[in-house]
Amino acid sequence: MHHVTLIGLRTGEIRNLKLQNIEWDAKRLKIEQSKGLKDRQIYLGQAVLDALKTYLAIRGQAQALPDNVFVYRHAPLSLSYCSQRLETYGSRCGVKVRPHQLRHSCATLLLNAGAPVLSVQMILGHKQIDTTLGYARLYDGTLAADYYSAMNRIEQQLALPEDAHKEPPRVGQLIALADALRSGSLNPAQTELVRALREGLGQLEDVKVRAQAPAD
Repeated sequence: MHHVTLIGLRTGEIRNLKLQNIEWDAKRLKIEQSKGLKDRQIYLGQAVLDALKTYLAIRGQAQALPDNVFVYRHAPLSLSYCSQRLETYGSRCGVKVRPHQLRHSCATLLLNAGAPVLSVQMILGHKQIDTTLGYARLYDGTLAADYYSAMNRIEQQLALPEDAHKEPPRVGQLIALADALRSGSLNPAQTELVRALREGLGQLEDVKVRAQAPAD
């Protein structure tokens, strides 16, 4: 199921997906007129491609089956198949999960990995961007990183000639900034990045102090 999470399809799109919709060379799926919306392309990572190939190898002979990618007992999936199967798996694991939560997870994972909101909107097939944002739980750290990255570029573009002669920030100031970032809401990867940054700055400050210390 985690492969479905990675591409964020609706259950109806999964049930109606046809073999001819898989473009193997381009590594993508073509989703046709889902829920009255425009057609869209879904790009596939290698893990998803491998999972599809493994499934199709055991799916059965194509000439004896409908042209749907996913079948159950030689027939297209029923309206309730995905939710029932998730309910079964969830009960075995002691969790409650619904198909729509997989699309929610897709949006959250993509946005927290740095994917632009407009790109995620296109991948999920949302008509309104507010729907995309409503699905996703953005980390404050992701928003902060985007803000500071953009502001840094803007400040560089607007920099006056005399700004080039300003004293660069001291190591201690950078360490304080790293500490401030660590106090925010960061995802695990961002937390580890800031920790490594602070550790490196601390080592740099130690080297500087030792270099400035008077010799015995």
